[in-house]
Amino acid sequence: MITLRKLKTLKPGTLRRKTAVLLQAFEHKLAEGGNIDRVYFSGLLELITEVFAESSAVRQKAADAAGGDIRKINNLRHEILKILGTEPADWDLDPDRALVAISESEGRRVAAPGSGITVFLDDVRSPFNVGSIFRTAEAFGVSEIILSPDCPSPGHRRAVRSSMGCTGIINWQYMPKEELFSGGGQAADVPVFALELGGTPLENFHFPGSGIAIIGSEELGISPEARRVAMNSCGLVSIPVFGSKGSLNVSVAFGIMMQRWAESVY
Repeated sequence: MITLRKLKTLKPGTLRRKTAVLLQAFEHKLAEGGNIDRVYFSGLLELITEVFAESSAVRQKAADAAGGDIRKINNLRHEILKILGTEPADWDLDPDRALVAISESEGRRVAAPGSGITVFLDDVRSPFNVGSIFRTAEAFGVSEIILSPDCPSPGHRRAVRSSMGCTGIINWQYMPKEELFSGGGQAADVPVFALELGGTPLENFHFPGSGIAIIGSEELGISPEARRVAMNSCGLVSIPVFGSKGSLNVSVAFGIMMQRWAESVY
């Protein structure tokens, strides 16, 4: 770790950015159960107070962080990032910590391969949404994600980033709709339902113990063939909304639905 003396010799802009990096290092140390160098940490806070003297918010948060509480250190770092104009997007946060939080939480997730829960992405177009769906699917123990040929690759850089690494955890494959929904296809002998407008409200829908959930296009919803299959099986499920917009982002809607499905299964 750079010494405080060396830190003070950096150019002002570099120094400001470096303080955020150092605070994050302290956060990681505390999160791992380690001890921090209190003398160095105290000196860093004094330096931060000096170089951000124009910001009363930074000064206050630096004082709050002096006790070594990880959340207060985190608050200070994000205040600095706000001033620097580099507030992080969700994918800039620490994916390893996020995955550890899932695996070590009291509500430990059920191992995905045996859950019997499959998700079919029916022409979902946005790499960001694909990645977000992968992340949510991993959290709720989905066994597999099947993508229609017109979906972007889970390997797309935006999908990888928004998935927080989950595109490398969940089994997935591309499959044409006609193959999935054919008489001998994977959807032939299992319950199938679709998340779509005009269906049974979420709180009244009877989720199967396992099966396939169809998630449709951001613009057009599920395809006619997917609708037919769902209607001949478990039907459609919808999320009641009460605002003027009347719709949700597909990955957000998927997360709401998956919480209910997983709760009913596990």
